[in-house]
Amino acid sequence: MKLRNLALLLTVLLLMSCNQSDSTNETPSAETTNADNIQSQSSMNDNAPAVQDEPQREGKVIARVNGQPLYEEDLNGRNLEYLISEEIIYQEGVRQGLNKQYRNQVRDFEKSLVIRGTKESILENAEPTKEVSFEEIQNYYEKNKDKYMHVRINEISFPDSNLGNEIIEKAKGGEDLQNIANSYPDLVITVNDIGYNRSMVKHFKTREVGTVSEVIQKPDGTFSVLKIVEVKDIPLNASKKPIRHILEARRKSIMFESYSRKIANENNMTIEIIK
Repeated sequence: MKLRNLALLLTVLLLMSCNQSDSTNETPSAETTNADNIQSQSSMNDNAPAVQDEPQREGKVIARVNGQPLYEEDLNGRNLEYLISEEIIYQEGVRQGLNKQYRNQVRDFEKSLVIRGTKESILENAEPTKEVSFEEIQNYYEKNKDKYMHVRINEISFPDSNLGNEIIEKAKGGEDLQNIANSYPDLVITVNDIGYNRSMVKHFKTREVGTVSEVIQKPDGTFSVLKIVEVKDIPLNASKKPIRHILEARRKSIMFESYSRKIANENNMTIEIIK
């Protein structure tokens, strides 16, 4: 009887020991697992590269900077140390957020490349157009003849804007600008021949000899009046090439506009013009 009781007691003690061992080796709780994962991710982020991984490119990788590959084709005659330094500086700029300043420029540049590439594709598949004829060139030349002439300009400069109207009236009356300047001996008035200056032609309503401009205020605070003293036509033969380029560009512009509207209609694109 005593032996049976002793055996029963040993069995109970053995079962209790097994249960304690299982409790010690049980699966960690969800909270413990999550905490470990967060700590692990934090450790990984501390060593993460400054820029996001770029899409894998073809070519030989010659170095890595903070995980970012540098390719042999990127050297372009430069040494590897220079390329590594540039990549380090670039990643530092990205870390500081400087890349955000250039997003609009990058977007605009990308847009221009896409537009240019698409236009080239359209031209490759478009039906050939007839060449610009000499008659078209001649008609454009005659209608825009004021653009194809050399205009020589003289300038009279004076310090007081109140003299402007008086000088203009004398110049329109045909009086020589130098004589006008000499009629004001007590003032610093100068006359200059500024030659065939295209940028100054905008100050004239017509391009005829004797035409006088309005009073112009100069950057130095003085004033001037311009007068056309000579006009030379640029011959048609010398203008044919640039005119042909203008007319060809105009044709392409019309074609692209028509093609774009066709694309919009086919794809049900909406166009809203906001004034």
